[in-house]
Amino acid sequence: MSPAMDTRAERRLVMILRRGFTSFADHFQTLLDLGVKVHLITVESETIAADPRFASVTQLRKDAPQHDFHTSAVRKARETGAAAIITLLETDIEIAEAANAELGNDWATPEAAHICRDKFRQREFLRQHGIPSVWYHPVTDIDKALEVATERGFPLILKPTRAAASDFVELVHDVDRLREALANIKAMIDQGRGFYYESGAAEWALLEEYLPGQEVTLDGVVVDGRFVLGGVHNKQESSGPFFHEDLYTLPYSNPEREDELEDIAARITTALGAKICMFNAELREATDGTFRVVEFSIRVSGGHPYRHIKDVYSIDLVRIFARAACGEPAADILAQENKRCEPRMTVCAKVVYANGKVIRNSVGEAIHSPYFRVYFASAKPGAEVVASGNKGFDFTGLLSVWMPWSPGQDPSVVHTVAKELAQRLDVDVRDESGAKSVVA
Repeated sequence: MSPAMDTRAERRLVMILRRGFTSFADHFQTLLDLGVKVHLITVESETIAADPRFASVTQLRKDAPQHDFHTSAVRKARETGAAAIITLLETDIEIAEAANAELGNDWATPEAAHICRDKFRQREFLRQHGIPSVWYHPVTDIDKALEVATERGFPLILKPTRAAASDFVELVHDVDRLREALANIKAMIDQGRGFYYESGAAEWALLEEYLPGQEVTLDGVVVDGRFVLGGVHNKQESSGPFFHEDLYTLPYSNPEREDELEDIAARITTALGAKICMFNAELREATDGTFRVVEFSIRVSGGHPYRHIKDVYSIDLVRIFARAACGEPAADILAQENKRCEPRMTVCAKVVYANGKVIRNSVGEAIHSPYFRVYFASAKPGAEVVASGNKGFDFTGLLSVWMPWSPGQDPSVVHTVAKELAQRLDVDVRDESGAKSVVA
């Protein structure tokens, strides 16, 4: 393990973040407040080089292979004396963990990153360790997949093995739609969307049993092998066919089940051999009422969940993780950082979806509401084209609201506020005919 750091010494980290800057403003601010000198490796536009939140910025080509990011990160860490390489993005966790291993951090877990980045590997891992999972079948051939699906029976969940944010995840009800959806995933892979597939994967999609119950997302942090729960978000209840990431809400509506969910998360991180990492898991209720794991990863949820957990429970997952990555003693971190407190408000993240070209995208009149927390306009006006549903998911924007809460309050209360406030945003997206797209 890295030598214990003198807490008076300068904190330095290298961050790999190929894209997705807009929704990580809170994470960057925490690192800035903590005094961490962050050396960034990215493919973002050159304007990011002038961002004062970063001590240095290294630009690589958008089509640069993962190996180039790995090599650049290790070189930068050695040049600057950075303690570790970190990322906040799902598609970059393999690069970061491999770079940490080369740097000599014995808490690095490259194999865990490989498992987390591939949903087929995740299913195999859960089965091997007896952790609640579902029936699944890896797709290597479309005709064979159609045959297996027909034998198993519909409906079934179809998902790419290496995508993120429910992109191209669909509940399919018949063979014809399954064939078309598989072709869409193949096309997405060929187009090189989102850094998902750098090279071909034998198991490029997955068929899974559909779970009809409540879905939640869990976030926490691992310090010296110990899992620490941050929070459990309710999510929008959806029966498909597409699964928009939406209406992330705290506090969790069934707090009596948090121990059960925390135990599942701890079993996963222990089996992965994780020592220092952030952690996220999606879980859904089966017909028997038990929770099964949908997917998991050694990173924190993107977007608003980190901000929400800090607002509602006081605990700061990114701060805890950053101090651990800098080599500070686990005992000091756990003793000094805020413990998870009782809920002090309710919060909700409303994801804005639309189809077409973005004309305007800003906070508008919503900013004047006392319930307004923040709006991340993730799609830029002009050349930016956004999509949802069967075209894949591009976030037009991310709206966060907060309001008073009392124990037992139904999440629908804050959902209503979030939906109404979303209509006060200044969002104008037009389709090919010039007609204004419906914003959901």
